[in-house]
Amino acid sequence: MVRKRETNPGVRVVGKRIYDSQNGKSCHQCRQKTLDFAAPCKAMRRKKLCPIKFCYKCLSIRYGENAEEVAKLDDWICPLCRGICICSVCRKAQGLEPTGILAHEANARGYSSVYALLEAEGHDKFAYQKKPELVLKKIIQIVVLVSACNEGSSSNSESVPGTEVGILDVPKEKKKVVDKRKRAKPSDKLKEEIQLEAQLPEGISLTCVSRIDIPTEEAGNVCQLFEFCSAFGKALALKEGHAETIVRELFICGRNTRRQQYCSITQMMIQFLDLISKDREMSLSLSATDSSWFTAIGEILSKSEVLSDEFPLETFVGGVAAYEKMNASRKLKLLNFLCDESLSTWAMRNYINSQTEECGERKKEAKQKAAAAKQKEKQLKQKMQGEVAKSIMEKNGAPLSIEEHNSIVSQIRDEAKEAHEEMMEAKGMKSKMTLICDARRTEPIMLDDNGFVLWKLKCFEEEQFFLLQDLGTFDDLCPHERWLAFKPEQKPEIEKYISCKRRKLMQIQKNENPKKNANAEASESSPKPKSKLEFIISEQY
Repeated sequence: MVRKRETNPGVRVVGKRIYDSQNGKSCHQCRQKTLDFAAPCKAMRRKKLCPIKFCYKCLSIRYGENAEEVAKLDDWICPLCRGICICSVCRKAQGLEPTGILAHEANARGYSSVYALLEAEGHDKFAYQKKPELVLKKIIQIVVLVSACNEGSSSNSESVPGTEVGILDVPKEKKKVVDKRKRAKPSDKLKEEIQLEAQLPEGISLTCVSRIDIPTEEAGNVCQLFEFCSAFGKALALKEGHAETIVRELFICGRNTRRQQYCSITQMMIQFLDLISKDREMSLSLSATDSSWFTAIGEILSKSEVLSDEFPLETFVGGVAAYEKMNASRKLKLLNFLCDESLSTWAMRNYINSQTEECGERKKEAKQKAAAAKQKEKQLKQKMQGEVAKSIMEKNGAPLSIEEHNSIVSQIRDEAKEAHEEMMEAKGMKSKMTLICDARRTEPIMLDDNGFVLWKLKCFEEEQFFLLQDLGTFDDLCPHERWLAFKPEQKPEIEKYISCKRRKLMQIQKNENPKKNANAEASESSPKPKSKLEFIISEQY
């Protein structure tokens, strides 16, 4: 449905121009009613003063004249009265086509105005031409309309000779082919861009976390511990740097530097065991000086059936002596196991719920501030537009000088800019609140079917911002994961890779939507097909 043109759009401020459909003065060249300074013609027509006016912008760009200077002259004649007007209406009256926008072309060729360009190059050498796609689209619309009229009239009366000529020029089959090609070009171009650009930079093996050297194969377990302590350190009353102390004791200090009861990892395990035993109503007497805590780990491990192959029940029969014989990797796995088990306790679940509610309140507050700032900006613009219109009316419609016009516009722009900055600041607060609260599970930024998982962990504050987890192909019988880090200068390449993957996912979804709409009934009865690329964009990015 064609939208009707508004007869009275009111006052609008676009850039440095103020459009007013009631109090504005119409320019003969651009035919826009604005409050800009306009130079009136002083020539006499039929014993009356010529009503034609040219705004300062058109007079400067099109004809190379200064509107404020010519307005002071008593004998200035407008380009229309001089017979040199190059507006679209006058050119059509002369049998010429409209020029369109030629200001950039005139400046590029070194001319002072568009009129100087036409005088030097020729008035008939420049003509605005519509794009072939738009012309063809218009022809197709006319052909479809004529064919619909012919079909409607054929049922009641005989067809009029000559009306079928337009239909034969552009067949319906050709229309379909043109539309199909037009839709195929952007997707083909997008696929070519994705194939050329979607490449991850080469990373380096992660062997150092928080300036602690660790074995490459233990990078995943270390990152898991760091992320847990970062998210739940407040709930467990852990000191800052507690996770670093545990990793340093495991992989650097060794097991003979401190007694077992004073080790940080032992104290943390006992803390988890006490939390789990109270939640499950287990009667346990835990002490770091005996083997009670190690036996309790075996009891919890046997009920959960996790890591049962790596830690059989016989392992916990030998007491603390069996624990001391374990290497750092096995001790770290036991600690991560207790971390996961503690998340099912009521104390930890209540903490997660409270953090989620607190994060939701902050989001709501930021959203309200952004809405209030946006409304303030809107009201300020309306107020300033009213003041501008009022100042024009007080001058009884007299034209504003360029200095007056610029001062009013600058005042509007300065106050509107201040209100806009307040709104953007409020929106910035809102965007920061869109992150998932720390107590929620960390989601990967990207996951694809090649076994690559891209992470951005909260606890990892080294220069390498992104981490890549290489799980290998899913066909491997014994997959071995690798963790890779990236250099700071590789960050733009990674962001470009993520952007390409996101566009590819959007293109796949766009191509699948028409098929789903066409086969809605069939898709409900049959399982939904999975796309080859499974891509997750995290809210953290």
